[in-house]
Amino acid sequence: MPNNRERELEEFLAPLPAWLQAALEERDYSFRSVEENLEWINNQNRVTELKPKYESILRHLPAKWNEYCKRFRERLRKTRETQEHFEKSPKGKPGRPLDSKSGSYFEQHSVDSSYADIAKQELLQEQQSVQDDEAKQVLIRKETERIRASVRRSRRRQSE
Repeated sequence: MPNNRERELEEFLAPLPAWLQAALEERDYSFRSVEENLEWINNQNRVTELKPKYESILRHLPAKWNEYCKRFRERLRKTRETQEHFEKSPKGKPGRPLDSKSGSYFEQHSVDSSYADIAKQELLQEQQSVQDDEAKQVLIRKETERIRASVRRSRRRQSE
């Protein structure tokens, strides 16, 4: 025979939908239907509104309160594990950085500047202190290729 507090708990939960009861009781209710899932998404604030009343009733039922606390701690532990898993997961494969200057390279090349001229200007702006002429030529060739590729990408983007 249920006592007054158990009866009060039953009366409190009786009119509530199954998904809301499961949320209040900290039970896993992942197998709900699409309709219940939509209702859950649209009415999550009801859980926060009803939880204090539910917990105040439950505190007077020690066995149920202990079960509730155990389920709550377990859910909290799983949430933390999931969060830690995502924090430890790889951030993604690093790739070539976006070339923010490609538009200006495209404009300069359109006004009859060669790739090499643009590369020389770029290297002068960066004020690289390379003393050796051969090293300068290597840098200019590399910069020329980078700018040529950048202009080609800009042309492709504009033609799309």
